[in-house]
This record gives sequence, structure tokens and C-alpha cells, in this order.
Amino acid sequence: MNLRYMLSFLRIMKTAGLYSIMKDWEAFIRMHFLFSAYESGLLNALTTPRDRDSLLKDLDAKRPELLDALLEVGVAAGELALKEGLYRIKGKRSRAVMGVSGDMLAAMIQANVTYYSDAYRNTADRIRGGELGDELHKIGALVSRFSKIVEPVIKDFVASIVRDKNPVRVLDVGCGSGVLLKSAYESNGNATGVGVDMDEAVVRQARENILNWGLSDRFEIRQGDIRDISREIAGPFHVITLYNILYYFDEESRAALLRDLKDMLSREGVLAAAMSFRSKGMDMATANLNMVNCSLKGLTPLPELHHITSLLKQCGFGPIKVHRFMPGSTFYGIVADNH
Repeated sequence: MNLRYMLSFLRIMKTAGLYSIMKDWEAFIRMHFLFSAYESGLLNALTTPRDRDSLLKDLDAKRPELLDALLEVGVAAGELALKEGLYRIKGKRSRAVMGVSGDMLAAMIQANVTYYSDAYRNTADRIRGGELGDELHKIGALVSRFSKIVEPVIKDFVASIVRDKNPVRVLDVGCGSGVLLKSAYESNGNATGVGVDMDEAVVRQARENILNWGLSDRFEIRQGDIRDISREIAGPFHVITLYNILYYFDEESRAALLRDLKDMLSREGVLAAAMSFRSKGMDMATANLNMVNCSLKGLTPLPELHHITSLLKQCGFGPIKVHRFMPGSTFYGIVADNH
């Protein structure tokens, strides 16, 4: 290489901030490669090494040049390898996406490239009064898959509440996949109850899960807004759970919801909520979530922790216990007694 070119390149790399932004750019490219490779079926096809012709056939590729470009990006990013004409999965991220916990990781990638990215891409317009995003009704199933990341924490939280109760009838508002109902049963074989979710696709999946887990005689899954169907659900309940649900309601609706749920509790029942709260710059994950909330119709900004605990007291709950799940995180659990 000509020394003059090398010196020019070194001068370019001394540009303040350029190296850091280049590293971020590489991560951005890798994330988008994983998204495209997963959604197109490329990663699934490469669970067994394939040559180019096989991939063209397997993926029904009508634009081979685009597949070639994607493969080149994969090799350049270190996620794919090409040896003796065969492509294979190489990178640890791609391997993880196709592994045991792959669906959860794939959902994380899909969320970041789609509606999370959309929130930032449209901030300039929306901050000046432009229309907010209207995709909330489309992302329920993706959110449910993505949320599995914190399931171990939530399972322990629920288990600690239901373990010693007998009987224990559970109402899970915003039940998602139904996994919290399953967790309640695993922690207490006396558990029965109802799961409610507004998203039709999520409800279908939850019903299928409950059936496959052999729990159809223990739990019922209902579709609808809890505010509309609460009178159709037989109570009282000993435990009512809310996981990342309260920011779907504005302050006035939130108070009405909590009062309605209190009426559905048994005398000694508890309401258990787990959710993210405003981080004030201390937690990047929840700060990022708040960006999405502020950018989508049907969501409200993340509340502050003391606002929710105060609201619970105003609605007649108490005493109230706060559980901090992870150091440095503003993802908390709240248990409020029906006293």
C-alpha cells in the first residue's frame, strides 16, 4: 500500500469520535444482518451447511444478487463462514438465535429493528406534533416473545406470592403466553384461575400453550379489555397479577382499573404488579422502552415508582411492598395487600 494513502487514512481515523461511531456502525450492521437472515429463513437453512445454489432453491430467491449481498454481509460480519463453496453459521450471535433460547433472542432483534427503530427514526417529526405510531395492535405477539427475557425473574416473583396460599385463584391481566399461570401452578398445585389479554393472536397462543401444558382444567384464557369483561369473570381472586400493563392506561383509567381489580380480590388477596419505571437516565433499557411508549398511540410514558405506590394507597391498598429485581435496573415488583 502506498505510504501516502496510509498516512491519509490514519489522519482520517484521528477524527474525534469517528472510531467509536464506526464500532457502533458495525454493531448496527450486524443487528440488521441477523434480522434479515432470520426473517428470510437464511439462518434456518444454514443449520446444515449449504452451497449457493441450494440456498437459492431453499429460499425461493427471485433476486439472487440480493441473497449474494446478504451472504457477503454475513461473512464480513463474522456471522457466516464460506469454505469450499459451502456457507455455514459461524458467529456466536447467529448460533444463539438458532439455539434453545433462539426465539426470544430473535424477537429482541426484530423488536429493535422494527418498532424500537421506528420510534427514533420518527422522533424529529413526532416531537413537533407529528402523528404517533399506530402499530401497537400489530406487535403484541412480538412483545410477548421478547418479554420471555425476564421470565425467570417474574416466575420467582409469582412463586413467592402463591407458594403458601390455599386455595389460590389467580387472575393474570395481560397474560401474554400464559407462562405466569403455569408458574403459579408449578409453585402451588392448588392454583386455578383466568388469564386475560386484549391481543387476539396472543390469546390464541396462550390457549394453545395452556392446552399443551395440560392445564386446561385449571386455567381459562379470555380475550378482551379487562375493564369491559371483568363482570363476566367469576371471582373472587386471591392473587391478581399485572406484568408491564399499567402504562397501557392513562392516569385516570389507571385509578379506575385498580379500584375494579381491588373489588375482584378476596378479603386477604393481593395485587402483584411487575413493570419498568422511569429511570431518569439511570437505566438504559427502561429509558429506551420509555422512548417507544412516548412514540406509540395507546401507551403512556413510564410512570415513576412513587406515583404507582401512592396511587395504590389512594385506591385502598396497603401495606405495599416493593421488590427491586436487579441492581441498577428500574424494573420493580410491587405487592399490595387488599386491606
